[in-house]
Amino acid sequence: MSKRIFLFLLSFLLLLPSLQAQMMPHTVRMGVVLPLKEKTSRGAKMVEFYQGLLMAVDSIKHLGCSVEVSTFHSGSSAASMDSLLAHRTSLGDCDVIFGPLDVAQLPALADYCDLRSIRLVTPFSSLATQVPGHPLHYLVNAPRHQVQNQAVWFAQTLFPEENFVVIESGEKNEEGTAFVERARMAMDGRGIYVKQISIDEIESEFETNLESDKLNVLLLNSSSLAALNALMDKLRPFATQHPEYRFSLFGYPAWQTYASQMQSDLFRFDTYIYSTFYRDPNDKRVMAFEQCFKNNFGRTMAATFPRYGLFGFDLGYYFLYGLWKYGSLFEANLTTIPVVPLQNAFEFQSQGEGNGYINDFVELVHYANYQATEILYRNQE
Repeated sequence: MSKRIFLFLLSFLLLLPSLQAQMMPHTVRMGVVLPLKEKTSRGAKMVEFYQGLLMAVDSIKHLGCSVEVSTFHSGSSAASMDSLLAHRTSLGDCDVIFGPLDVAQLPALADYCDLRSIRLVTPFSSLATQVPGHPLHYLVNAPRHQVQNQAVWFAQTLFPEENFVVIESGEKNEEGTAFVERARMAMDGRGIYVKQISIDEIESEFETNLESDKLNVLLLNSSSLAALNALMDKLRPFATQHPEYRFSLFGYPAWQTYASQMQSDLFRFDTYIYSTFYRDPNDKRVMAFEQCFKNNFGRTMAATFPRYGLFGFDLGYYFLYGLWKYGSLFEANLTTIPVVPLQNAFEFQSQGEGNGYINDFVELVHYANYQATEILYRNQE
């Protein structure tokens, strides 16, 4: 089967069953403004993200949509962005622009897009301060506090009557500290007492803080591999000696990167990981995409979390298909774009009249103690 036919079939796999809506006949014009010529690791990630965008373009074309692509190397400074915008007039005709990577370049590009009513999709920055006053700005990465608030909501919804225990790692971990404090405040607001012990005190204090008639939900105050390993070294023998206690761990997006080496522990202790993305390596659609990527570019995607090629494809497909289907009514139909993502899902929420949109999507990756991985969404309350 040829590469083009393969991508054509893949494009249908990404859509929900109904394709009955009337497609817009116009050409969708896409701009890409990223540091694609930068010879660094982040430059390589941007190239892979761009290659994913191109695969989205190819798939959309096989559905009958015409797409024009304008691609420019952005550099990394505000000055290089100013120069690009002054001399690259084709950007002004775009329906959507993806970029930039560097925050210093964002104000100029956002103003440029506002003046021309161009949708600006920023895939990598998480600065919500850039959204106010820019009505067509789409921030893909929500600020950490917003993601963690969703994660705390998940924890409260899943475990409304269980025993929460914070495990102090002894590390200074900003992400873990912030999450535990948010969880503690939310639990306090619902009258739920959250216990706390140190990793070093597990042998002597664990039993007095656990409950045998409830699930014991452990919140480690660090997202690091070292802290997780330290907890497991204490938790494994304790759980073996005390089978009367049931455990679940509730942890961080970074824990996905440890899954290959920690999988047995994650399964054993029924681990929930909050995240904004998940790649299932056994999903047939994911395997098909990865084979297409290798056929197109002569190499496999880098083993990053997330996979940048998949990220580019999901994001590009969402916007290109949505603009093709709804045209100027795109914003009114954000929740009805019928795309099934491979890795990254999008739930863009308006930040108020005259402001832009922030992706509000968060999911739970559940390494269940019955040796299966499942994904939980907010509509599965």
